[in-house]
Amino acid sequence: MTIRARALLDTNVIVSALAPDHVHHGDAASLFDRCKDGELAVPAHAVAEAYSVLTRTNGLFRWAPGDCWLAIGSILRVTTLVGLTPAATVDAVRSYAQQGGIGPRLYDRLIGEAAIHNRIDTLLTWNVRHMKALFPELQVQAPGEWSSG
Repeated sequence: MTIRARALLDTNVIVSALAPDHVHHGDAASLFDRCKDGELAVPAHAVAEAYSVLTRTNGLFRWAPGDCWLAIGSILRVTTLVGLTPAATVDAVRSYAQQGGIGPRLYDRLIGEAAIHNRIDTLLTWNVRHMKALFPELQVQAPGEWSSG
């Protein structure tokens, strides 16, 4: 299957697009106004991560589960869902561990690996400097810097 998406979204872009109180909400939401359906890709594991962030009881957002799922569904309807194979996921975790990686940065690693695995050259994130350091082979940009095709 050929992926036609031109950019992959980091979880932080998904969360900011959905959460009106997020500091980057306006820029993230406008990204979806500028793009054609399917032009943006979402890594499958980022769906779980976004759900976790948005429903965290001690977090900033505290969404009800049903409301959160409806909101995530609105993103999934206009994006291309991508992922890693089970073996590629395990390989990414193994490599992360062998390099001394710890904690939640593993999810950043999986985001970048999903872009590479699906041949999507651009990664959109609010953590540009960090992701560029992790994935120098990708074009890493903030959503406001990227132009739709």
